[in-house]
Parts: sequence; C-alpha cells; structure tokens
Amino acid sequence: MVDPQPTSDSIQQAPRQDWPFSRPTLMAGLRRYLVAPRLRLLDIQPLALPDLRPGGIPDTLTSVRGLSVGVEIDGVQRRLALVLKEAPVSEGGRVLSTVGWREYGVYQRLAPHLPLLVPGLVAGDPARGWIVVEALAGLRGPEAWTREDYAQAIINLAAMHDRFWGLGEDLAIFPWLGRPLEADYQATVMAAAEAVQTLIQEERLSALVTPRNFQAFGALVQQADEIAAPLRAEPVTLLHGDYWPGNIAQPVEGRQIVFDWQRAAIGPAILDLQHFCLTVAMVLQPPLPVEELVALYRQEMARRVAPAWDDERFALLQDHALLWHFLSYWLRRLATLEPETYAVYAERFERVWLEPVIAAMERRLGLCLST
Repeated sequence: MVDPQPTSDSIQQAPRQDWPFSRPTLMAGLRRYLVAPRLRLLDIQPLALPDLRPGGIPDTLTSVRGLSVGVEIDGVQRRLALVLKEAPVSEGGRVLSTVGWREYGVYQRLAPHLPLLVPGLVAGDPARGWIVVEALAGLRGPEAWTREDYAQAIINLAAMHDRFWGLGEDLAIFPWLGRPLEADYQATVMAAAEAVQTLIQEERLSALVTPRNFQAFGALVQQADEIAAPLRAEPVTLLHGDYWPGNIAQPVEGRQIVFDWQRAAIGPAILDLQHFCLTVAMVLQPPLPVEELVALYRQEMARRVAPAWDDERFALLQDHALLWHFLSYWLRRLATLEPETYAVYAERFERVWLEPVIAAMERRLGLCLST
C-alpha cells in the first residue's frame, strides 16, 4: 500500500537499519509484488508504525518494524510503506519460533483459498524467520470498532471455518500448520508442565501464589487428556490461532484484512471463537456483547454446517476450549512474565481467565479446588 514519505520525526523514532534481507532480495520481492519487472530499489528507511493494537499483555513471539522504501518504476518514483516481522533467533542463528513458516505459508499458499483478505506478501525467508508484507493504512483502531465491525469479524470467522470444515486431510499437505491436539500435543503438555514447575519454584508472580492456584495448574497438566478429549471429537478446520480485533485491520471504508497468522493451525473451530471472545473481554469494551458474538457465530455456522451444536454440547466445548487455552498458552506465558507486567493486567486476567478456568475445572473435571 502506498504511503507518503515518512517524516524525519518518524525516522528518528525507529532508527534501526540492520535489515535481515539484502537489497537484491527485497527488490526481487517488490518486482513480484508490484508486477514491475523493471522496478529499481532506491533506498530503504526505517518507518515508525502507528500502534493500533489495544492494550494487552505483550507478546514476544516476533518483533515488528516499519520500513519505507523508495522505488522507481518506468521513470516514476514513489514510496511504499512495508512491515518487517522477525522471529527471535538464538545466538547460534536458530529461529526460535514458527512465525516464518506459518505466516509465510499462509500468505504464499493459502491466501488464494481464504474467504477473507490478508496483507500482500512482498518477500520472506521462513528458514531465517522473517517476512515483509504491505503496511495497511486508513484504519479504524479496535477501540473504535462498531457493532457492525464486530459482527463482520464473526461472520468472516465462520466463513473461514466453513471453507475448511472437515478438511484435515487436505490441510495436512501444509506441514507448517500447527497441530495443537495432534502432532504438537505432547510437546505442548510438556512445555506446560515445565511452566507450572517454574511458577511454583520461583513464585515470581506473588498474586498467583496460592495453594488453590498451584493445585489448579498442576491438575490442568495431569488431566490434559480429559481436557483435549471433547475437542478432538470435533471436526477440524483451519484456525487463525490469534483471531481478535488486534489482528484484524478495519479500514474506514472497505473489507477487513486479517493478519498475524503466526499461530495458524488445524483444529476445532471453537478454539478460534473462544479466543476471540475471551481476548475481547479482557482487552476491549465491545459494543456488541460477547454473548451476542457467540450467538451470531452459532447462527452463521448452523446456516453453513449441519448438524448444529445443541446448547449442552456447545457449553461443554466452550469450557474445554477455555481450559485448553489456559493449559497450552497461558501457563507458559505466565512463567515468563515479569511481576511488574503481570501487576498491570492482574485484575482483568483473573476476572476473564483465571476464575472462569477454576470454575470450568470444577464443573467439567469433577475437581473441588481448595481456596
């Protein structure tokens, strides 16, 4: 997407220029992206990106930087705003996350089959964990989303789930997609067990240091199979993995654009829906209540996929998706959070995640957790 030349102020805010790509690599990508075989790359400048993500516990899976590139096409000069995403790398050069393969794979291989828009891929090297995509402009921030924006996001989610419903074998040709309840299951549970051990031994998050919480964390790992069982019984589909307004660009005019596919996976649709609703409840104040979002999703899926869930089955899946999210993501996240960071979000986290998890464990796993 074309962007005006960055101001000197914006460049000063983002001075790093240690790009992971070479100029020829970026120029080749720009030629493909713009279908301009005679394009010349003139310069690359750092660019400050607007922060459109609402407040939430920061994620460390990737770093994101903006760059403004000057190009010449058939004698005409212009500037483009791009986004560089990089995965963390060890001292030995090993990529420490799957962002390169998953997001690159979605943009390059799956984008033509998606019933929604994604950013245009300019260049990337998944083995080294970086991609460059178009920057998006003219957006309405998530805090300013309307009821119609939320409804459209849910309709888009249902459309994507419907498009890939029951196509686990077809999606299996993409080995870079996550498989949280299949191939990645044992590694996920082991990582959660290590996180629980860290939380108990270090006791860095003092607000969580209670016998009830530690009992609950241990039980989540011990009963992982019971938590996963109802989810495994569901048909699988393509999952975004981190679908919520912070990862959906809402132009003031035009269709929504979904980005940040670094957790793309194969699994039951309820995982995407539950993540959307819980993240919205923790971070935003939506004009469309969470209960209405869920009802709209069920209505859309009943229209597209038969048979529909009955109320009892759907409530069961919601509880088990909640438990799985806490087991597979939040335990590891909590084990790496600094106490000062957790303190900022403690009230919201405990209200939206921790207390509902405790209630769901008592309701679904037959536990009586001490206070």
